[in-house]
Amino acid sequence: MTNCVLCGRMKPIIEMGCTMARKKIEPIVSLGDESKLTVQKSLPLFSLWRSELTLPEFKILDTYLSRIDSHKPDRRAVRFEKGELEKALGVKKLNAQDLKNRLKHLMGSVVEVSDNSTKRGFKLVTLFEEAVAEQDENGLWQVSLECTQKSMKYFFNIENLGYLRYKLRCITSLTSRYAYVMFIYLESNRYRKSWEVPLDELKIILNCDREETYKEYKRFNDRLMKRVHKELTEKTECQYKYESIKKGRSVVAVRFTVETLPKVSLEDIDHNQITIEQWQGQGETEKEKELWQSAIEDFHFTDEQIETLHEVLICIPECRMPQSIVCYDAIDLRRYHYMCIKVAELKNRKNVKNHFSYLLKMLKQDADIE
Repeated sequence: MTNCVLCGRMKPIIEMGCTMARKKIEPIVSLGDESKLTVQKSLPLFSLWRSELTLPEFKILDTYLSRIDSHKPDRRAVRFEKGELEKALGVKKLNAQDLKNRLKHLMGSVVEVSDNSTKRGFKLVTLFEEAVAEQDENGLWQVSLECTQKSMKYFFNIENLGYLRYKLRCITSLTSRYAYVMFIYLESNRYRKSWEVPLDELKIILNCDREETYKEYKRFNDRLMKRVHKELTEKTECQYKYESIKKGRSVVAVRFTVETLPKVSLEDIDHNQITIEQWQGQGETEKEKELWQSAIEDFHFTDEQIETLHEVLICIPECRMPQSIVCYDAIDLRRYHYMCIKVAELKNRKNVKNHFSYLLKMLKQDADIE
């Protein structure tokens, strides 16, 4: 028996979520150096900007992602001390009722994720199946979170989905959901250095397109863009500039220019996956010719075979490529992640004798080429 964090009464440990009997998973409890915790987020999870998740819930999700080993799906339970959550959420004291409400909303949220398995529809999933809150022998509260089995593919072994990495400390101090989404958007497009986005699309990304307050650009700029810029440049490593693009007297787009970050330490890089940072560091020729080819290096195709694959690849409609804000308007990255998915499918087929012919056949099917 213990005091329940959810109601304060003496009762057994409260579990929120799935109550079906199943194998107990030993939770991850070791923190390591908090300042070095890195969030590794798969591309499908970037579509959560469209969800109803609040800023605190995004922070809990990112804290969870920073604690798991993406190559160890059997360790999907993570245990947090209440103080860790308070630090991540940027609050001095998180009371039991507030903790309960936030966890219930996070676990009860059905979110839409974008992946290549739903070309003509949509996919709805719940991210977490269980939250357990309890006190230890010293009276300190701990919370354990565990993702659902259906959502595991977005958390673990995500090499073929593509992902973005960023330091957890960059988002824990943010106080605005707009700033959080803008941070993710800018980091995922950092490799482009400078680009334009239509104003209407930017408002959709920030989830303010239906807000009457932001209908006029002046108010949108004064009340949202300037505040977000101030918060991000003061609290994170994301340094950027933006300017409005006009057509006549109306603002139709926004140009972003992001400063280049220092080189990423080799110990921070997963060599099985090309990250945004690695992509940013490549030369223009490498970007144009070799990014998608890195997905097929294991097969050692000839130059002629690679050229044949390329001729078909460029004919595949963009609607059949991975959809995510991390690949927004970046066809090279989308082709790379598309090829990663196809290569994974190919490697899962054990009896394929001619890898080139089979891969070419898959590409032709998506390109509608006989």
